[in-house]
Amino acid sequence: MNGAPEFLSCDWGTTAFRLRWVRGPDCSVLREVREPAGAKSLYEQAIKEGAVTAEGRAGVFARFLRAMLEKLATSTPAPSNPLPLVISGMASSSVGWRELPYAQTPFDLDGLGLHFEELKWDSPARVGTTYLISGMATQHDIMRGEEIEIIGLMSEPSLLDARDRCLLILPGTHSKHVWIKDQSVIDFRTSMTGELFDVLGKHSLLRVSVDLGEAEATSLTESHRLAFQEGVRWAKERGLTAGLFRVRTRAVLDHRPVPENTSFFSGLLIGAELRHLADTSDDSQVLLGAAGRLSEVYAAALEVLLGKSRPWLQIPREHVERASLAGHALVLRKRFSYAT
Repeated sequence: MNGAPEFLSCDWGTTAFRLRWVRGPDCSVLREVREPAGAKSLYEQAIKEGAVTAEGRAGVFARFLRAMLEKLATSTPAPSNPLPLVISGMASSSVGWRELPYAQTPFDLDGLGLHFEELKWDSPARVGTTYLISGMATQHDIMRGEEIEIIGLMSEPSLLDARDRCLLILPGTHSKHVWIKDQSVIDFRTSMTGELFDVLGKHSLLRVSVDLGEAEATSLTESHRLAFQEGVRWAKERGLTAGLFRVRTRAVLDHRPVPENTSFFSGLLIGAELRHLADTSDDSQVLLGAAGRLSEVYAAALEVLLGKSRPWLQIPREHVERASLAGHALVLRKRFSYAT
């Protein structure tokens, strides 16, 4: 490519879509489009339209992507050359554009083990080759999208030493704990922490004792932090199932305010997810890859569970926020020989 290298980065999740026009080795974003229309809603739309074949479903996804690309291009000059487009996430799943097989562990952090397919579709003139990227699997677990975040995060120069041995934690609706050794992902484990928070907080007995909207606050107050860390300790000492009813009794017996009780509930779930870190003899460094509110609460949980007994590092938020971009850039450079 002539001039500053540019490409298009698409992170297509289950419930959300994100498309970015990226330039240069620092992966600066020139323009971005986000939509709450993930693979699941488009798959359901395809079924309603009678597009039951893979080809029919692909047409629905292609139509949506073209509209998003046109939105991205609004009021911006066309690039001098067509830009490569990299798509990762649930677009390569059974409810996506086209299902691709999972790459298997051990999985090298250079991304060369990823499966991919060049999509043939009626793309806009400014779009070059479109690459659909696969997910990653072990014998018992799967991911789609996080594999790109992992290779992007671990390509940061400040984390090169950690590539020899570490445990990377990626919080989210379905949190991932990723074991890395000798420049490769050797194993990972999924915890449905975010989904449990939503389901239990809306559809169980606990719904009258918590307010999930409170969890969207920008930062923890001191009283909320104390309640959150109490929840973490409760999970560490008693486990999740024995601790959940304490959310209710804190409200009924102790008359704790709902916002504070919500923080306890959050701490209980995150503490249950992370408690194995304190129980293991593994002393490898723990890396926390989170941004926003999740960065703050997971760090607070690690302070309780690990303290100084096991080394852990909070990856800078700016690195986390550009992880998918860095991963896409690495794949383009290593796998497809683009000079990004």
